Parts: sequence; structure tokens; C-alpha cells
Amino acid sequence: MIYGSGLRSGFANTDHLPSYTQVNIGVSHDFFIVAPNKPTTLRFDVVNLFDKVYEIRDGTGIGVFAPQFGPRRGFFVGLSQKI
Repeated sequence: MIYGSGLRSGFANTDHLPSYTQVNIGVSHDFFIVAPNKPTTLRFDVVNLFDKVYEIRDGTGIGVFAPQFGPRRGFFVGLSQKI
């Protein structure tokens, strides 16, 4: 889980954005396909499980001119082999 307290915003950075949380999960399993002592690892991860849209910065303040949002929900699969 990631928690952000909210970056500064507004004229002269006198305000701040609301706080946010992001929940990530992952699972992995080792399979012994090639050799008994060299596992093949299969993993599956979900980033931003609840697909919460949150703003990291709003483009106001000193030196920042573009808003930025957190990542949307993403699914990732990985396969690795020990050598």
C-alpha cells in the first residue's frame, strides 16, 4: 500500500492536495521444470487494485505547470528462470 499526504499547491505553495492511498497486490509461485534446484518463477501483480484516480500535483505552485495523476489499474505477468 502507498500513502501520500498531498503535495503543496496554489499560489506560493500555500495549499496542499488531499491525501491518497494506492493498494497493490502480487502473487508468485516457483515451478521446478528445468532442474530440481533451479526454479522457474511465475508472478502476477496488480497495481492500483481499486482503480482509484488521484492527483499527485495539480499544476499550480512554484515551478510546476502540468498536473500529474497516479497510475490507473495495471496487470503485470512475469516469468523468470534461475540459471
